[in-house]
Amino acid sequence: MTLVLLLLIPFLAALTVLTCKQSRRAVRVAMSAGALEVAAIANAVWRVRSAGVLQVGRYLRADGLTAFFLLNVGVILALVLVYSIGYLRHIPAGRFSSPRWFYSLTFLFVFTIMAVYLSANLGMLWICVESTTLASALLVGFYNTKGAVEAGWKYLVVCTVGIAFALFGTIALYLAAVKSGVNPESALDWAALMNAAPNLGATRDLIKLSFVFVAVGYGTKIGFVPMHSWLPDAHAEAPTPISAMLSAVLLNCAMYALLRFDTITSHAIGSGFSHTLLLIFGGLSVTVAALLMVVQRDLKRLLAYSSIEHMGIIAIGVGLGGPLGLFGALLHTFNHSVAKALMFFTAGNVRESFGTLRMKRIHGMARSLPWTSAGLVVGSLAIVGMPPFGLFISEFMILTAAFSGSRYLIAILLMVSLSVVFGALLHHFQRMLAGKRADVPSKLKLVPTDFAVMSVCTALLVMFGVRIPDAFAYLLQRALVVLQ
Repeated sequence: MTLVLLLLIPFLAALTVLTCKQSRRAVRVAMSAGALEVAAIANAVWRVRSAGVLQVGRYLRADGLTAFFLLNVGVILALVLVYSIGYLRHIPAGRFSSPRWFYSLTFLFVFTIMAVYLSANLGMLWICVESTTLASALLVGFYNTKGAVEAGWKYLVVCTVGIAFALFGTIALYLAAVKSGVNPESALDWAALMNAAPNLGATRDLIKLSFVFVAVGYGTKIGFVPMHSWLPDAHAEAPTPISAMLSAVLLNCAMYALLRFDTITSHAIGSGFSHTLLLIFGGLSVTVAALLMVVQRDLKRLLAYSSIEHMGIIAIGVGLGGPLGLFGALLHTFNHSVAKALMFFTAGNVRESFGTLRMKRIHGMARSLPWTSAGLVVGSLAIVGMPPFGLFISEFMILTAAFSGSRYLIAILLMVSLSVVFGALLHHFQRMLAGKRADVPSKLKLVPTDFAVMSVCTALLVMFGVRIPDAFAYLLQRALVVLQ
């Protein structure tokens, strides 16, 4: 029941919350269900840590890589649910965009994410990744404004077209496996493909074709340049807690799917082809996103392009390969998730206080919103990889892997891009923080839940920048065993 509960709790929670007519009751049910889901995730991570692999039938499976990403989901889900208590307090209960609809759709979204991570079959994995698009598209268009609906449709269409490419890649891998002698019934099973990987070299061209389609398909969901067009609109229009979920959970979810295919491809034909492709996508994403951050005018769109940049950094880490590159890439997924959640939470506070996210209209934050300003400064320093925050460690590992492998061009590109991002954030945020004190309605100032989530994010970023906990490092090592 360990794995089944991970799916059952959010599914039942989505149905139960929807029946709650009163907003307060919906919040209580959502918090209770969220606590149960986080506890179930912790139990599953512990069980995998002890047993190595958990398998339920042919379609549900969890290994070290799954456990690592589940831990990421558990942390972000807890933060988002707590932050949502204060964020949703001004939404009228009678609208579609009411707390009960918000929590119901959020738990449906969590259900699809859990299904992705627990999929033992690559065909089922594709179905579940597509289902995350369907579930989260409703959340992107949650406020039912013209911009939100347009962003939701754009997200749905672009990602669905992209995922179609991933389907072609999955079919190509299936054909390669069958031609190599794998039983057709098991030709998309992760464990069977890993066992048969050394024999897949005879179908080298099909394997390469498969990974190209998969990289484009799942890369669209990750936000790789040039398939990234949906991401800034979706992040800007979605409710702030959902923007945090999209950036900190959904993008990692698609990266997880791509990592599975990369591992099979590397074992079958060597890592040269797939890692080169990842380096190309990663380099493009880092460079283009850094430059576009300079000219942004909307705070959440700025953070969206930052997410594209960091997905590029993760792709570069995976593309460099080796224990150091992969360790840095996986660590970066967690560090980025926490930092970006903090940044979106502060953006939500800014939106509630100033009534806009247009950065040129925001001034005097340091005096009118000191705690939100402090969160924005901490998040900014963390997101550009400054010590003593966790992203400094993961980015340093990736840079070290680049220099160790004589990938000097990649290392220089990464350092230049990070410098441009630092300059862009400094340019935008110093204008927001400086100036005369702005008039902010007292009723919209921070509530205890805002302080709680921002404090937890800051503590995690500092802790992982000073010393990686032994239990977390061990979980990372178990994930690396799956990828190597």
